[in-house]
Amino acid sequence: MRIVSRLMKLPLTAFVYSLEMFVKTMRGLQGFADQGIDAMTSGVVIFLGDGANNENDPIDGLPASEMTQAAGHTPSSQGDLTDEEDETNLKEERKMPDTDLSDDMLKLVRYKILFIKRDYEVAFQEVEEIVHDNLAGTAFTGWKIAEFIQNLDTVTVPFKWRKQHYPRDVGDDKDAKVLKLPEEDKKYLRVYYEVLDRYVREEFKYEEDQIDVLKEIRDELKKRQPARASDGGGSAGSGGGAGQTGGVAGGGRGIGG
Repeated sequence: MRIVSRLMKLPLTAFVYSLEMFVKTMRGLQGFADQGIDAMTSGVVIFLGDGANNENDPIDGLPASEMTQAAGHTPSSQGDLTDEEDETNLKEERKMPDTDLSDDMLKLVRYKILFIKRDYEVAFQEVEEIVHDNLAGTAFTGWKIAEFIQNLDTVTVPFKWRKQHYPRDVGDDKDAKVLKLPEEDKKYLRVYYEVLDRYVREEFKYEEDQIDVLKEIRDELKKRQPARASDGGGSAGSGGGAGQTGGVAGGGRGIGG
């Protein structure tokens, strides 16, 4: 009876087992399909094993890092740059002017004086000059502003100033000079400058200069020595003449006596 009952249950058991296998198979296919869709939408390869994120595990003969790059993601792409990096790159592309004067080299400097008072803004003529001093930027700007104010009698009044009768009415005289700025307006003077090039300055030849000075002193002494000898001879001659004059005078008195 047991054998008969088992034989009767066998088809039912096989049917139930086949259903279970079918359900497991469908679930597996669904899992594979979901993983494939995720990989296509995100552009990143998803491991189909135990889920461990090991970049050394090969897939189709490629490591995970190469598969990531193959999917189109590069860590150093332009889209990953931060705003700070973009700003740094822009500064590097736009070369900033050299304004460092704090060295002992000869510096070719280009500068211009600016006047920034509202409605009277003017940039004066550009000047190039060799600067050999070791200076701070503030010292250079102060120096050039003071020099500009001292030489206002050589600065031509700009056309914009002439139209507005500033700092004085000069009419149509194109060659009129500024001469003087109002004291309260001197604060609007600025200096723009840049170092164009630098050159090594020759060493100071102290010993050679000292030798030249000694040679000049020697030559001067040689010139004075003959003059002193001639002065002594003249004095002696004068003394002799005086003696002769005295003798003649004495003889004259004797004759008279």
